[in-house]
Amino acid sequence: MGLGGKREGKKPPKMKVLIFRRVFVYNIIILLGALCLVLAMTFRFVLEERGNARVELLQRISEISAGNQRTMTSVMCHLYDQISPFFAQGEAGGNPPAAQMNALLGEIQKQAAAFGCEYSIDVVLNDKTVYSAYEHSDAWIKSMMQSYWYIKHFSGESETSWNLRVQDAKNLDSYSLCYAHTLYDGEHNPIGVILLGASPSSLFRTYQKLLEEGSIIYILDENGIVISHSNSDMIGVWLYTIDAFTKQYALDSYTLTQKAGRELMLSNYQDPESGWIFVEEQPVGEFFLSYSRVILVTLLVVMVAFLFTIIQSYWSIRKISQPLIECARHMFLVRDDQFPAMPVQQQYREVEILSTGYNAMLLRIRDLIGSIKAEEDEKRRIEFAFLQAQINPHFLRNTLMSVKGLVVTSQYQRALEMLSAFMGMLKIPLKANPQGHSLHDEIEYVHRYVTLMEYRYGRKFYCSAFIEDGLEQFMIPPLILQPLVENAIFHGLAALDEEDGAIVITACHCGNSITLSVEDNGGGMTTSQLAHIWDENEGQRRSINSIGLKNVLSRVKYVFGERSHIDIESVEGQGTTVRIVIVQEEANENPDCRR
Repeated sequence: MGLGGKREGKKPPKMKVLIFRRVFVYNIIILLGALCLVLAMTFRFVLEERGNARVELLQRISEISAGNQRTMTSVMCHLYDQISPFFAQGEAGGNPPAAQMNALLGEIQKQAAAFGCEYSIDVVLNDKTVYSAYEHSDAWIKSMMQSYWYIKHFSGESETSWNLRVQDAKNLDSYSLCYAHTLYDGEHNPIGVILLGASPSSLFRTYQKLLEEGSIIYILDENGIVISHSNSDMIGVWLYTIDAFTKQYALDSYTLTQKAGRELMLSNYQDPESGWIFVEEQPVGEFFLSYSRVILVTLLVVMVAFLFTIIQSYWSIRKISQPLIECARHMFLVRDDQFPAMPVQQQYREVEILSTGYNAMLLRIRDLIGSIKAEEDEKRRIEFAFLQAQINPHFLRNTLMSVKGLVVTSQYQRALEMLSAFMGMLKIPLKANPQGHSLHDEIEYVHRYVTLMEYRYGRKFYCSAFIEDGLEQFMIPPLILQPLVENAIFHGLAALDEEDGAIVITACHCGNSITLSVEDNGGGMTTSQLAHIWDENEGQRRSINSIGLKNVLSRVKYVFGERSHIDIESVEGQGTTVRIVIVQEEANENPDCRR
């Protein structure tokens, strides 16, 4: 692209659009980052809030369970005080009668039931004697006495313990949570165990109302055996060892884990007194649904903030870029040769400097353009004067040479008549002015010149002119048709027989131009001569364009612009037509302008 030229190819984007597009992209990136951050923080918050809440819930369940345990401990103390005297005498006294002991146990059960405590009471001695309100099989007695917890009581290692008692593995109703107390003789030797049992449903009721949809709560004893579960089928199952559970899940905390392809949050709390671990497993998706409204509100707030940011950004960009757009609009007018002053923009210091500097530069450009234009006008006036001065000596030389030829041949009368006609021509003023004279004056001058040539050659030349209405006063430079008529006579008509030479001058509108044509019926030119008509050597040989044609073309271009030109058509033996095409902004169409 040259200086001042138009840019080719794709136009660059507008600054306002480009800035807004980039700000929009940056806001999208910030929005996505904010959404990810909000979702991450919301997930972390919900997880932490939910996890801590569930651990606290398990702690409350543990406290409720601890209350039940304390109740059972109190009942056991009362029971031990009632039963132990019967066995304090040792082996000498023997075991108390079964009927008496069973009746006592039944009475204590009724007293506990009156306070809403449904317990089962059993006394199992080392000699396999069993006192109970219910019947027990020998297999059950044998299994219990072989259990690890019973052995610890029998050996005196443990005085009290909690354990899960199972009478029938296929019957969940036979499961019971038992509190055991070692029974001693008078010498404080362990002789058996007192068992106080509660149904697992009593533990389940402590957290039944706290269960949420999809969640699971269960209790592990100190051995990792399930002693209570929201799914009763899981009671009695050994799920973990305590060491393995502690290693995999930190105690009194929450952890995300996967089980059976489901994402779960496992919360746990260990009761410091009993060592039981209360565990809850809850699907992550379930509790996130309960926070869906909070998440949606958060996302809505972020979206509203994003829209507000976009609107605010567009308004700010528009406000900032408007002064620059106004500057660009005024600068754009310079391309169309308009130089309006730019209003000084005072919104921003940088734009104020730009607009002030532009106005100063514009003023300087106007001065320079005016100076250059004046210099160019003066230069062109001098060039035109030189061209006009050049054509005059050429015309005078040819005329005087013709007079000399007549004198040399002793044709004095014709020489005198030719000089008289020449002096008449000199009476017509020819000024070295680009605006020149009218086409009518030029045609009159041509007619006088043809008359002058008739005196020289002693024969008649027919010269006719056809001027379209309205063109008689069209201003043209002086002597632009005369050299063409001169060439037509010297190089076209002079060789014809007498009375046969004819010249036709035509002036008409043709499209967006005015065409002035000079046509003769002379000898014409060959194709080769026509192709080299503008060559310097050819012109000098034929004396057509070295002074005449080139001079006319230069003055036409000088006055009417570079688009104006001269066309030449010639057919050997038929004649030549020379057309001066003057290009204008607007012109009337005349289909008859080309003859």
